[in-house]
Amino acid sequence: YPITPVRSLTAAPLGSVSKPQLDVARNLVYLAISYPGQVGHIAAVHLDNGQVDKVCDIKGSALYFVSSIAYDSATGSLFYTTDNNSWRDLKSVDIRTGDQKTLMSDGRVGDLVYSYADSALWGIRHFNGLTTVVRIPPPYTQWNQIYSWPYGRDMYGIDISPDGKFLTAGLSEIDGSQRLIRISLDSLRRGDT
Repeated sequence: YPITPVRSLTAAPLGSVSKPQLDVARNLVYLAISYPGQVGHIAAVHLDNGQVDKVCDIKGSALYFVSSIAYDSATGSLFYTTDNNSWRDLKSVDIRTGDQKTLMSDGRVGDLVYSYADSALWGIRHFNGLTTVVRIPPPYTQWNQIYSWPYGRDMYGIDISPDGKFLTAGLSEIDGSQRLIRISLDSLRRGDT
């Protein structure tokens, strides 16, 4: 099968970047970016011409993943984490107006994903060596524990299916083995993994 041709999105390297968030209606990709000599920030990359626009600064960006971000295209709300090497705050920015809000201080939740099925943020919270899957319902000021993995298991790279029925993620074991998993959210809420 022929190899897909390569097309650079930007003229210059972006440095460390977060998981991208696609905005189909505006033909943009939102990323958290950290480049030497710049403060870490949320950027909007235009897919048609590669122009990079700064949306807002990120206080306390992480070295490689920069920040955890999630996007609700219906409201234009981009959710992101600050103090990423500490206890993580949850913030939002309205990409149309630039208005920013602090939603949760010291929530320790990262690996964010937005679920259109229930308008909630889902994420991973680490505390005392335990990895917990959490759900943050609107207005996004409190997290609810869904499931805590036993000590030695760590979940990462989560996503929610468009219909809101399944969660996919990487799961690492204490022996270093890793696997890709898919769990029914109904089962997960019952503690059945």
